[in-house]
Amino acid sequence: MFGSVAPRRAQKAFWITLSTVVLDLACLLAAVAVADLALHQPLFGPPPALAVITATSPFWILIFATSGLYSPNRRLGRLSEVARIAVAVTMSMTSLIVVDYLRGDVVLFADRSAPLVAVGLGVAGIVTSRLLIRRVLLQLHLRGRALTNVVVIGTGPVAERLAMELRPSQGVHVVATVSPADAGTIFAGSPVYSTLDQALNSHRLDIDEVLQTDATLGRVESARLMSLANERGISYRFVPDLYGVFAASSTMGTVAGVPVMEVRLTSLDGWATLGKRIVDVVGSIVGLIVLSPLFLLVATLVKVHDPAGPVLYRQQRLGKGGRMIGVYKFRSMLWEFSTGADRPYKTAEEAFVAMGRGDLVEEFAINQKVDDDPRVSPLGAMLRRTSLDELPQLLNSLLGHLSLVGPRPITPVELERYGNHQHSFLALKPGITGLWQVSGRSDVGYDQRVKLDVYYAENWSAGLDLSILARTVKTVVGGRGAY
Repeated sequence: MFGSVAPRRAQKAFWITLSTVVLDLACLLAAVAVADLALHQPLFGPPPALAVITATSPFWILIFATSGLYSPNRRLGRLSEVARIAVAVTMSMTSLIVVDYLRGDVVLFADRSAPLVAVGLGVAGIVTSRLLIRRVLLQLHLRGRALTNVVVIGTGPVAERLAMELRPSQGVHVVATVSPADAGTIFAGSPVYSTLDQALNSHRLDIDEVLQTDATLGRVESARLMSLANERGISYRFVPDLYGVFAASSTMGTVAGVPVMEVRLTSLDGWATLGKRIVDVVGSIVGLIVLSPLFLLVATLVKVHDPAGPVLYRQQRLGKGGRMIGVYKFRSMLWEFSTGADRPYKTAEEAFVAMGRGDLVEEFAINQKVDDDPRVSPLGAMLRRTSLDELPQLLNSLLGHLSLVGPRPITPVELERYGNHQHSFLALKPGITGLWQVSGRSDVGYDQRVKLDVYYAENWSAGLDLSILARTVKTVVGGRGAY
């Protein structure tokens, strides 16, 4: 309905990078093992040594990542890459030496020369594995597989220069070009269309990227093209001009020496996405285990207080990319007036009218909430005030529907309130908590909620998530802004 906001080009880059990480780690472990064997030592030493080496290995990947060896948007020269690999491998082996020194009960290197041998073998193995990856990718590209399919906008000198670089041997296939003046002709081996819509709809291939090279386009048209690409989950890059239409987290790169901006709806991508997911899974599991007695208590109270209805209530909300998800909550409303597709009252407005509170319809339409909602039971009011009704959302986080921290889960109707920022909002998973919740929750007007959600999406950082989690505890304990 709303399209994917995870560009296919980014997905391909992620899987290539993940394969590289696995091979790098395998080469490092093999280097240590072969160094041990070459010096007539037991493979990886005794079992405690193997455990220490395995536990240290994730730190090696962090070293490689901070050395820029896993940046898909950064193209390194061969010598520069080898030099970075040598430094990263040396630092990785140095970490083992430090552990070996600090852990007197576990001997990792019985021979002083073992780390040097491991460094040499590690560098050779990693350089070789990366050459093999490139060779395999090249063969796939030359056979027309695993290519990044690009639509170029413009046929001017800049487009001609870029087209010389965008060829299958580089993993890129220009499938179409857009230029109203040259429609119906051929440019760089691809057909020319008058509009981007025609170009996208005329190909069965999945388009991965739109590259805008026409500096004569105005701000409005550039923004429209960017929005169209985002709706279809297509990466959007452009040669910057005086207009500078780009998102807060856009990144600069070069193609054939030409500066190119890539529009990113959020700074959360690549390894940050994986790290955030790990935190979500671990945090959800810990929360479900630690809070299980509280879960049982609240579930019992809900059932005793209003036996007619279920304990959990499943709300339909928009997830990442506009997909519909079911968000769980402890039921806080009287079952008689709970709304839903299978309930007597389909909407909140219908329930208010049935209760003789039609005066609340306008307030709900504006804020999607009302003060002292008459549908909420006394127990439900307490659950909402303490946010205990949202505990089941830890299940959503574990299942991958929600994140611990993110924008608010909203309905499709509410999405219209986000205007031109809809794609930024949909670029992330909704969260159990977020900037809105720690900024006053229901005390904050709807327009301000939208600004907080968009700010979070466009300015995400791990530090911001930690800050929100810490502030959530204070907000929940104080019960501020909850009703």
